[in-house]
Amino acid sequence: MFVLLLMYLSPRPVPDVHDRKAELSGWEREKPLKIGDYLDQGKNTALIVPRDFCKSKALLVIAVCSGLDHFEQRSAIRQTWGNTKSFNYGEFVRLHGHLEGKYLSVMPGRLKLYSMYLSGLDDSLTAKIRIVFILGRSKNDSKRELDKLFRESIQHNDIIQENFVDSYHNLTLKSVMALKHISQSCADRAAFFLKCDDDTFVNVPNLLHFLLGGTIPLYKDTVGYHSRTTYKVKSPWNRLNGSRGLMYGHKFCNMKTVDDVKSPWYMPYYMFKGAKYPKYLSGTGYLMSIDVVKRLYAEALTTSLVHLEDVFVTGICAKKAGIRRRHQPLFNYVHGKPLCIFKGTITMHPVPLHSMLDAWAFVSNYSIKCLPPRKHFVKTELSKKSHC
Repeated sequence: MFVLLLMYLSPRPVPDVHDRKAELSGWEREKPLKIGDYLDQGKNTALIVPRDFCKSKALLVIAVCSGLDHFEQRSAIRQTWGNTKSFNYGEFVRLHGHLEGKYLSVMPGRLKLYSMYLSGLDDSLTAKIRIVFILGRSKNDSKRELDKLFRESIQHNDIIQENFVDSYHNLTLKSVMALKHISQSCADRAAFFLKCDDDTFVNVPNLLHFLLGGTIPLYKDTVGYHSRTTYKVKSPWNRLNGSRGLMYGHKFCNMKTVDDVKSPWYMPYYMFKGAKYPKYLSGTGYLMSIDVVKRLYAEALTTSLVHLEDVFVTGICAKKAGIRRRHQPLFNYVHGKPLCIFKGTITMHPVPLHSMLDAWAFVSNYSIKCLPPRKHFVKTELSKKSHC
């Protein structure tokens, strides 16, 4: 009994990376791992592209990675946070005006820097935003589904469909295809790029306030996302100041490879030989300045592929390109229950279809005023996670 107890209490050794010998379905050992084998950078391989895509300037381009048959999810986004004609910077004051003086306003210098993408003043300020959905194709194309997708693309003009099989293990191809389109079509006409999933809720006014150098007020239900430095929303150190070489999201550090073949995060040794991944940002929502898009795309073309897109794009490629990944606590990959979280964060995930509509009904009800933390809230409420 003592021996068994000792065995149980003893620390378990880190699994040898060479234990990850099983093949990954869809990315078997003999399959090429060069992006160039699946993406022709010199040709337009897209099956569908929006008319006049990125022909006009935009402060922000948002690429939403969506499943081929996720018609309802795309429709929900268009009706909710993706309707940026009505859900734009002007709504920031309507969301947070009751806390005026408890956060930092936008910086005049950034308003001037990005004036070509903005119109209106103060509460009527509006930023030009472009949203596109990135899709692959079906393994067994259904004419009915293709016809439905074609009609959707004609009606909304916001679909990019590329010629690869849409699956979980092909998300890296999808994200690199997004980098290709943005770098080739939008690099000279946009300032920032956000990649997210179709079950991510994006608080566009909060994101714009952050891009323009402001800070988001602290709420009772968002304190737990902050650290001992980021919760100080009146500190100039928590402003966004730069315009190039920027990359923000929820940062992961010292994440170990998974050797359980049943896990969707299983990583075979032949695909990635290390025991730990480089620092990376959650693929549920990450932000970058437009110059970073081109740098990441260039690195992706010469980097051995791994199927976890956030690890590949924001970890491996970003590290090779010398781009610092910065943690922004209001990019969330774990869905909290209180609806006030949606008013006080930038991205929230996962948000299934019905929750997306509920969250929107709550956020867009500007008569609801969410509470700030109590005056002397306990510091133990802050996140204890280290974001290196």
